[in-house]
Amino acid sequence: MQRPRPLRPRSGNLKVLCFIDNLGPGGAQRQLVELALGLSRRGLDAEMLTYHEGGHFAGRLLDAGVPIHTIRANSLLRKVRAVRTVIRSLSPDVVLAFLPMPSLYAELAGIPRRQWGLVVGERSSTPDYRTFRVRLRRALHSLADAVVTNSHANRLMIEHTNRRLRGRVWTIYNGVNFEAFPFLPLPERSWGNLRITIAASYQRLKNVTGWVRAMQEIRLRWPNLHVQTDWYGGRASAGRGADEREAAESLILQHGLENLVRLHEAETNIARRYAEAHVVALPSLYEGLPNVVCEGMAMGRPIASSAVSDMGNLVVEGVTGTLFDPREVGSIAASVATLVEAGVDALQEMGRRSFERARQLLDPDKVLTSYSKILESAAVGRPGPPLHWPEQVPDTALATLSLPCGS
Repeated sequence: MQRPRPLRPRSGNLKVLCFIDNLGPGGAQRQLVELALGLSRRGLDAEMLTYHEGGHFAGRLLDAGVPIHTIRANSLLRKVRAVRTVIRSLSPDVVLAFLPMPSLYAELAGIPRRQWGLVVGERSSTPDYRTFRVRLRRALHSLADAVVTNSHANRLMIEHTNRRLRGRVWTIYNGVNFEAFPFLPLPERSWGNLRITIAASYQRLKNVTGWVRAMQEIRLRWPNLHVQTDWYGGRASAGRGADEREAAESLILQHGLENLVRLHEAETNIARRYAEAHVVALPSLYEGLPNVVCEGMAMGRPIASSAVSDMGNLVVEGVTGTLFDPREVGSIAASVATLVEAGVDALQEMGRRSFERARQLLDPDKVLTSYSKILESAAVGRPGPPLHWPEQVPDTALATLSLPCGS
């Protein structure tokens, strides 16, 4: 860390440069864009830096008057130099970088001495945190003033791999735009029938094949139940989920589940799909704090989720939904069957409580307040002890630490 830094930005407003790889429709991109817009509404001078032009969220930023800067460089060294040049020209008080590579470029751009604050962010609690590659990358986080992550599980992993970062990693949950994802009553349903929406990419970690097997298990064990799943996962290409989607489609055909499990491309208006569902689900093998769960809760949907990362804080068993072991087909099937067998009123009550919990934990104002504190303190080189939001560490976060590497 570099000190001293000015106690107040010259303009009177804190100048924040948000940095991410692109402005595509990803979860981390959505979160950083919402932060930039929220900080701007609060009177901070927020700007965005990427190294890919355009993107799904570019229009929202430009419409709100948030400038977008794009660097053009191919190699790591050139990107670091370009980031340093942009930062020097814009003179931000603090840089907020999301995702591993933007964080790395920002960390290296500050060598040997920087006069701006730096907060880097991680978003996924993957079980590879013990590997040499991840340890090396996280060792460079020591060059930042603070690290922010959206789950206690990921925070504990970071602190485990780099003891020097203990006391410098903040957990701040994702905020939800409750206007874009408004509370709606559940659609009408008859007993034994359930419609489920899943929004997740076709990657192995999202466990699409495990979900298909679980739906076949339900049909065999509970033949009087009818569960229909619509999975919206984006276009799969070689090396980015094509094999997983093909494997899932093969299982669907093999078991005759074509009318029960339907795989779709990405949905630009995913709120509409949540509104059509009785339950929102996510069977990932591991996660950070997934938008699909947060958004589903905001719209008043019961959640069926893997018991990983911080899901134990969001999903209260039998109150806001159900949790299951994503590696056990029987566990997934039994959890979903419990929701299918719930009465109409009972499921509606779960949805209402899910919404209330979202308002409690995912309020964008609380999230912005937490980020404002860390950015203001990092700007002067004195982040202080972390103030986590929320403070409670769920059992699912602790259990995630024991997952085998590469699982």
